[in-house]
Amino acid sequence: MVFYLALSLTSHRRGRFLRSLIDAEPTAETLPHQGCVLMLGKDYQQLEVQDKKKWRDWALQSGRTLMLLPPYSSGLVDEDIDWQIGFSEAVSSVDAPLVRLLESEVTQQIAGRQGVSERSQGHLWGASAANTRYLKHHAASGVFAVTCLPLWSISLIDEAELVREWFAFFDRLAGTPDVIETEADNEPTQLVAIDYSIMACIYAWQVTSASELNAYLSKQAFPVFQFSPDEVETGFSRLSSVGYVNEDGLTIEGMQTLKDSAYWLYADQLKDATR
Repeated sequence: MVFYLALSLTSHRRGRFLRSLIDAEPTAETLPHQGCVLMLGKDYQQLEVQDKKKWRDWALQSGRTLMLLPPYSSGLVDEDIDWQIGFSEAVSSVDAPLVRLLESEVTQQIAGRQGVSERSQGHLWGASAANTRYLKHHAASGVFAVTCLPLWSISLIDEAELVREWFAFFDRLAGTPDVIETEADNEPTQLVAIDYSIMACIYAWQVTSASELNAYLSKQAFPVFQFSPDEVETGFSRLSSVGYVNEDGLTIEGMQTLKDSAYWLYADQLKDATR
């Protein structure tokens, strides 16, 4: 996993520690195509609403993780997500090596219903208090995560592998941005992972255009997928250009490609749930 430092973390002593610990690099003007961007929670909380959305949209792409690190200001992390930061007076020991190493240094915790905290990874202190929480919008998306674990702590100076092992869970969860190659008419066609999710939607919901899919998603109280409008437009354009969709929906070639993919079982279940 490749790590990047964002905003004030690039020049902060905590950022310098992370550079030496896990070879984290400052972000350039253009955000990376893949990898994990680390940002201080306070920095993110101080961003304008539209800038927060840009970061979340970036993290929607497969192969990407945006990880917020302490400290945070008390209150909401993001106006569009119910994550609340509060002070942690006491924590319960959990069976996760890195968490056990840092638990005495943790001063904040996360409460909220949106997203997930994975107990097997040590994200939960108890029944509801969490030290880490994340959002993954759909099967082909990346990850937006917050943690109250001080991963810049000097206690980790000799624990680079332990830190990388903790991040490896999110790396696997975010997937890979590598191009998926299929074949049509003996010519290589390049699809990205989100294209398969869009084909699953077309099959399950009988939508035939980007605007129709965007409208369908906007009416859902709890969307199964949370594509950005641009993702949908670009995905439809790509699928149309290779002959997998037309004005009637999936073509025969598109249907066969979906059936041959790992997304077919999910698409079939989605269709059954929609009936």
